[in-house]
Amino acid sequence: MTNAAFLDVHILHAVPFSNLNRDNLGTPKQMVYGGATRARISSQCTKRATRLWLEQNTDLGTALRTRRLPQLVREVLASEHGFSDEEAVTAAVAVFGLAGIKVSRPDDGDENTELQGDQLTFTTTEAASVFARAIAAHREEVLNEGFKPNGGTKAALCSALEAHNPIIALCGRMLAALPKTNVDGALQVAHAFTTHTSTLELDYFTAVDDQVQADDDETGAGHINVGEYTSGVFYRHATVGLRQLVELLDESAADAAEVVGSFVKAFVLAEPTGKQNSANAHTRPDLVAITLRSDRPVSFASAFEQPTERGRHGGYMTASIVALQERAAIENRMYGTEGLLDSWHLTSAHETASGSLGEPVDGLDDLVRNARQSTALALESSNTP
Repeated sequence: MTNAAFLDVHILHAVPFSNLNRDNLGTPKQMVYGGATRARISSQCTKRATRLWLEQNTDLGTALRTRRLPQLVREVLASEHGFSDEEAVTAAVAVFGLAGIKVSRPDDGDENTELQGDQLTFTTTEAASVFARAIAAHREEVLNEGFKPNGGTKAALCSALEAHNPIIALCGRMLAALPKTNVDGALQVAHAFTTHTSTLELDYFTAVDDQVQADDDETGAGHINVGEYTSGVFYRHATVGLRQLVELLDESAADAAEVVGSFVKAFVLAEPTGKQNSANAHTRPDLVAITLRSDRPVSFASAFEQPTERGRHGGYMTASIVALQERAAIENRMYGTEGLLDSWHLTSAHETASGSLGEPVDGLDDLVRNARQSTALALESSNTP
């Protein structure tokens, strides 16, 4: 067993008329692959939906991505450590400056203006309290007009930015001015795209002015517009670097396995929320496949470089499942299976099932359990002399 281990999750997900992820013009995101235009859902969109699902449905902790961390620190300093508002502002501006985060001071006497940094920070939800305690411990020094801390004091004051939990271990973090705070996330997420050519659909809609209707003195709509939507079978892919994850979790194979199991469930069930009130496109995948490898991650996106064709009676899912299985078989034939430690799949289309995607399982709970157990075994084996 090598020290490297990677868990790939492959999903085929049919999404009806929707606009889950749009660009700056409100248009569903697109891409060109194999010379054909596909609908696309960005990796950032998928990762955020997955992160929020984990935070809301597991005990892995929560993370906070915000420009308003200086304001939270300001409030804790005032409410819990006896700082005046002016002192709290001075301390927050000075300490975040050490981290390379510029915080603009509010106008004199304006206590209602929030402190915001010039960049987002991604840290634990406890960071504001940790920051405030560190600042309170160095109160006189921080409030000194010529504040220039030595290396040890700077490290103590900024230590809150170094904290991470399993959520941050997965998603990663970078702060250029403080390299020690950087976390090379164990999770990689691909942009999802339709396995077939996809075109935009226009939805012309009107909104009725209720009061005009009630007064009966005018006809026509109160608002007219056009929305853009799309639909299709999306291929979704993500990779978790298991060795990388366990290192971030203090070498605990059991903790890493628990995180992996939770992530698999989250990645399958989480969905973007874009325009869902207008579309209600809450579907679940028809195929989920997991491969555990010792050598490197492998995407099966090549299965769809040539767009799939719809079936005789319509629909792309069956052809997409077949194409995915064929690609898995090609990978195994061309490159061998020495690095393939295990694989399983869950699908609604049992009539198209084949062995190239590994052992079939009956339900998502089985898939999650297999991923958790095999992750623990792979990591424990890699630590065995």
